[in-house]
Amino acid sequence: MFSFSGAQQHGSMNMTQTSDAPARHHPSLSPEIGSRAVQIPLGTQTPAISQIEALLESIVDAVCTGNELVIPYQSIRSPNHGANSQPRHGESRPLDVVKFPGRTVQEAKRFEALFRIIEMSHEALLSGNLITKRNIYYQNPDLFRSQSVVDDMVDNLAFTLGVGREDLSIVAAAKGLISGPIDLILRDGSTHSCDIAGDTGSLLPSISSIQKINFRATRWVLVIEKEATFRTLAASQYSTTSRAGHGILITAKGFPDLTTRRFLSVLSTLRPELELFVLVDFDPHGVAIMRTYRYGSRRLDHEENATAPKLRWLGIISDDIFNEAAHVQGTSDIGHSQASQGTASQVSVADSFDGSQSERPTKRARTNKLQRRGPSESILPLTRHDRRKAVEVMKEVSGAESMSDDGAEQMRELQRMLMLNIKAEIQAVDNYGDISEWLDGKLSKHVV
Repeated sequence: MFSFSGAQQHGSMNMTQTSDAPARHHPSLSPEIGSRAVQIPLGTQTPAISQIEALLESIVDAVCTGNELVIPYQSIRSPNHGANSQPRHGESRPLDVVKFPGRTVQEAKRFEALFRIIEMSHEALLSGNLITKRNIYYQNPDLFRSQSVVDDMVDNLAFTLGVGREDLSIVAAAKGLISGPIDLILRDGSTHSCDIAGDTGSLLPSISSIQKINFRATRWVLVIEKEATFRTLAASQYSTTSRAGHGILITAKGFPDLTTRRFLSVLSTLRPELELFVLVDFDPHGVAIMRTYRYGSRRLDHEENATAPKLRWLGIISDDIFNEAAHVQGTSDIGHSQASQGTASQVSVADSFDGSQSERPTKRARTNKLQRRGPSESILPLTRHDRRKAVEVMKEVSGAESMSDDGAEQMRELQRMLMLNIKAEIQAVDNYGDISEWLDGKLSKHVV
């Protein structure tokens, strides 16, 4: 069942020419003089390859001496995984082990799967290529059983070694999308111009594969939770028609993946003057998504260069919902007396929609170009799961060492969700699917 795949030769495991391994990097960034392009130079080699080779050598030694094969391994979900137990980047942890042959067939298979991942990571590091977690799974689906097994093992291996996932030359399949006047020059010599992909956007490559970024006249970056909103804005070329100037649109299609987070972090480092914004639903999950982009995730807190502390929460927040409700109510009262208009504009959001509505609305008909849809179409009551999530996020916010202004705003918005028992989609502030007018007003306040 278990083999070294031909790696053992002359007492070693194909680990010659170690000094020729390509350098890996956490971007050390320097502008290219006289250009809007910024170089992302290769940095020094990370400890990953030396640690992996030490593991492989220990396995070879165990085979030669007839001892039990052992690989150090700690799960991210381990009870010992806490803020106080985190080593610095590049440091390994004292931890549990995976053994071969082990006490059961399951243990033996677990060792074989982990060893295969280590072997493929080593090959990728030596060749300078990147491999995806999906590719690892499909090379031996019978061994790994499911994609989630590979995902967990890769992240746990990186966590065990105290390095990032990309330091192992392993990345997730592309998920994030980007659209706007920006060029990504890759290390293979190809160029991705991100403003020619229509409403679909361009897949966001791993930062390890990018050699240079040409920002052109970009002034702002907008990260969008919803792919549908991203596609609408990309199709209308909002990134070049915004009153706030040229910008970049990015989406991770929901909860942010590591590649999108690292790309945003590098943009912030490359161009500190860029204004960074995030647009999410007004619900506990939207707040959690915003916080992950800004502060990182607890599960992958060992990953470096994956946060964007300067990211601003553009919306939607409770005031956006209140203002939209008042505007819609005022519009519907055209032709009535000034007094009745004044009274109607006082109606609260809590009273402006049918609280019994429990399902997301179907697509509305365009009956009148001047008519704006009411907030009831995009506002829903919180579910039990939503309320649990809100409490969870509030604990994270209050657990910070000091409550910043941003933390106070997040706490206030979560409290309003719970008190009013409402959540709202981004569409609550659009006009028949066109959110550009609302965005222009928001962005223009911050982009000078």
